[in-house]
Amino acid sequence: MRPEQLTITAFGPYAETEQIDFTQLEGRSMFVISGRTGAGKTTIFDAMTFALYGRASGALRNASDFRSQYADPERKTEIDFSFTIRDERYRIVRQPQQPHPKNKTPIPHEAVLYEWKDAWKPLATKVNDVEQTIESLLQLSYEQFSQILLLPQNQFRQLLDSDSTKKQQILQSIFKTEAYRAFQEDWIERYGKYRKRVEWAIETTRLKLLELEDEAVEDVSTRNLPDIVTWLDAREERLLATRDALQEQRRTSKERLETLRREMNQATTLAELMEERDERATALEAFRQAAQAREQRQGLILRLEQVASVSPLYQRTETVRHDIERLTRERDTSRQRDEGYTKQLEELKAGAAAITTMRQEAEQATNRIHVIDEMLPYVDEWHRMTRRRDDLKRQLEPLGLFSEEARLQELQATEGDLTAKLEHAPAPNQLVEAERLYSQLQQQARLETKVAEVTERLAACERNGKDVQRQFTAQTEKVDQFVEAEHARMADTLREQLETGEPCPVCGSLTHGYVERTETSIDQVGHRSAIETLKRIEADLHEARADYRALKRQLDELIRERDLARLELKLDGPAATAIQHQDDLVRQLRQQAEERLRMERHLRATTAELKQLETAKRAQADERQKLFEQLQTVQEKLQSMRQPDGTTLEMLQTERSQLATRLAHIERDVTAYERRLEELNRLKWGEAERLRLLGEQLEFEHARLSEATAELEVALEKVELTEAVFKEYRARVEQLPELRERQATELEEGVRLEHAVKALNEKIGNRPRPNLEQLQERLHEEARSFETLSEQLVTADGQLKRHRHIVTEWNALREKTDEDQRNLETVKLIADTGRGLNPQKLTFETYVQTAFFDQILHAANIHLDQMTSGQFQLERKIETAKGNAKSGLELLVFDAYTGQSRRVQNLSGGEGFKASLSLALGLAEVVQQLSGGVSLETMLIDEGFGTLDAESLDQAIELLMSLQSSGRLVGVISHVQELKDRVDARIEVKKSRSGSTIQLIVE
Repeated sequence: MRPEQLTITAFGPYAETEQIDFTQLEGRSMFVISGRTGAGKTTIFDAMTFALYGRASGALRNASDFRSQYADPERKTEIDFSFTIRDERYRIVRQPQQPHPKNKTPIPHEAVLYEWKDAWKPLATKVNDVEQTIESLLQLSYEQFSQILLLPQNQFRQLLDSDSTKKQQILQSIFKTEAYRAFQEDWIERYGKYRKRVEWAIETTRLKLLELEDEAVEDVSTRNLPDIVTWLDAREERLLATRDALQEQRRTSKERLETLRREMNQATTLAELMEERDERATALEAFRQAAQAREQRQGLILRLEQVASVSPLYQRTETVRHDIERLTRERDTSRQRDEGYTKQLEELKAGAAAITTMRQEAEQATNRIHVIDEMLPYVDEWHRMTRRRDDLKRQLEPLGLFSEEARLQELQATEGDLTAKLEHAPAPNQLVEAERLYSQLQQQARLETKVAEVTERLAACERNGKDVQRQFTAQTEKVDQFVEAEHARMADTLREQLETGEPCPVCGSLTHGYVERTETSIDQVGHRSAIETLKRIEADLHEARADYRALKRQLDELIRERDLARLELKLDGPAATAIQHQDDLVRQLRQQAEERLRMERHLRATTAELKQLETAKRAQADERQKLFEQLQTVQEKLQSMRQPDGTTLEMLQTERSQLATRLAHIERDVTAYERRLEELNRLKWGEAERLRLLGEQLEFEHARLSEATAELEVALEKVELTEAVFKEYRARVEQLPELRERQATELEEGVRLEHAVKALNEKIGNRPRPNLEQLQERLHEEARSFETLSEQLVTADGQLKRHRHIVTEWNALREKTDEDQRNLETVKLIADTGRGLNPQKLTFETYVQTAFFDQILHAANIHLDQMTSGQFQLERKIETAKGNAKSGLELLVFDAYTGQSRRVQNLSGGEGFKASLSLALGLAEVVQQLSGGVSLETMLIDEGFGTLDAESLDQAIELLMSLQSSGRLVGVISHVQELKDRVDARIEVKKSRSGSTIQLIVE
């Protein structure tokens, strides 16, 4: 988000309408807001934050208090804020809830968000919609905005000094880690559900065992696993033995049943044979009694066969008679049609004279059309050329003079004037060289300041080294005294151990001079303390010497760098004097460069417009010449053509259209007449030919009828039938096949019955008729016994299978339950780890937050190292907190000067501001890196620079200025004069009795 324009009305200390146009910064990356205390500097940040989120920039201010007490009651409190996000322009107009000037009903909170699409168009018109849309566009909530883009007054150390719990809330709001918390809570919930599932699985396994229909299973289910398995094996053996015994009994019963079934089948077969023999004998007797009926039927068959032999001749005679009748009817119909065609031909020939007249009229119309077709192109061309001549004359009239001639001459004069001014303007590289020299002079001034500081530090280090040297010398003498005393004590001890004539255990001598014994008491504790003190002082001495050497090398390097720079810059006096002179020169050259840039833009615009006008003028002249040449050509052609008489093109076209229509009607009528005449002639000839053919066919059919009648009479005489008898039996001829088949069937059946009765008597022999009822009763009794055994076997087998099935399922459930119990341990471990029951006391969400926090610290330490010259580094405290306190996000600061880490709360005000600023910059960089859609083009800092010394202030400013490379705009509220002097863009807030005013100053 980069601000473009902020308009404040009746807001805070601003009674009237105040406007800040940030586009006037013209590429500057930093501005300072300054003014007296209470003037309304922070209110500017409040206005931006209120416009975006409807809330103040700091936690101590409330949006309901924004109504200006200086404002006229009729003037509404309103913020109009326009800004860009990724080159897209947006604008918010927001009014807080405020008193109504005329009644007690307050004016409600209103907000409208606009988007620039060739004009400002509403994007959201409700307060909630505006807030949601802004968070979607910025991809930052209010809390994230206050931590990343804005460091509010008195809150810049909030993230730095907060404990783990507060940091968790801040990081959760910024990085949206609720999903990870939901993840760890999901695992806790999953553990609870899984535990219930395992408990239910254990109970299900026990219930599965209770499905065994056994009185002892209730007691067995409570025993241990080996006892249950033993009981299940024994039960299976009992069920198996029962089933095997029933199988043997059923097999024996089945054999008896099969024997009885065979006996029953044999008896049934014999009874059926005897019954069949009786039935066949009865049928044979009935066949013999029907012999007379068969003889009568055979006589009828012979008579019908005679009639059937004559029937084709009779049918042929009838067919010929029907053909003669049909042909006679067709001949009469054909005669009637022929007479009709003759009458139509006579009527058609009566109109032949009118057709001849129409043909003559058509010939005359065709000739006239040919004449008109020859005249049409000539007349059309003459009229077309006349219209073209008139059009060209009308087009030439406005092309006589160039309408922009005065503007063209004005632009030519302006171009010459600007070109002359640019030739005498300073070259652009003069400003670049001046700015480069100005930057070198600033660097030289900082270098001289650094030399003075290091010189002072070197002198202090030298004094400290001499003090440590004196302490080391004194302590060395003290330790030497303890050593001499210890040596004397050891000598006395050795002297006491010497024996006469024995060599000395130290030097091997047989004689020693006499030394008087001294009474010495050694303070061992004091001796050890003195040695420890000497070691500490010696370490301090080495450290002081190392510091002195390091500072001496640093000073020598700085002096060498300073002297080389002075030679290069050719400085005779202090760099500050040269900086002031060079600053004036740079300002002057910048103004000249801006004027030159303005003239160059004006010249480019003038040249472009001039080229357009010259091109337009040439195009107009070319167009006029082209049209004039075309007009001459048309006039010459018209002079060479003969002007037609009063006949117009429309008249000729109308006449031709009428003639063509009449000609088409004539051709249609003549064609219809000729087609009808031809069709009637064709029909009359066809009908005459049909009459001739029908006459010939009738003669032929009469001859056939005579021949067929004679043949029929001969055939009837041959079979001794009269015509009356023939007609009587002719209707029954169709029964002949059925009578024949019936006669043959009865004869065959009689023969078959005789053979069957004989065969059955031979097969039965002398065997008696069996008692089927007695055999059936024995069979039923044995079948019931077999069925009972089968049911018992099925029951026993079912019990065995059910036992095995339940045991199999029980084993599967038991194995699954064992696996679920093992998985439950894993789920419990994950759930406990996720909710912080681990050595680090880190929840899963906190663990993820530490990863984000480490990235933030890495980015922040780059800036902190730059601002503290490598003294401080932020680091996360790894040690676990005591009790149930949350840990993992506490901050420590490592001090390179002491080599130790300490709590960030122990940092001074200036050190804390540096650390907070670095942390804010690191946070912004990480958020932008992890969220590609977040736009972090602006950073707003409210106070904090007053706690910095001169060097730290330079380092902080250099750090903020370095953000220019990333295109970020930095706004700072500060009273520090050096900061205001270093930044050439200021927003001055002036306080008065009637309210505050705002002035933007860009140098």
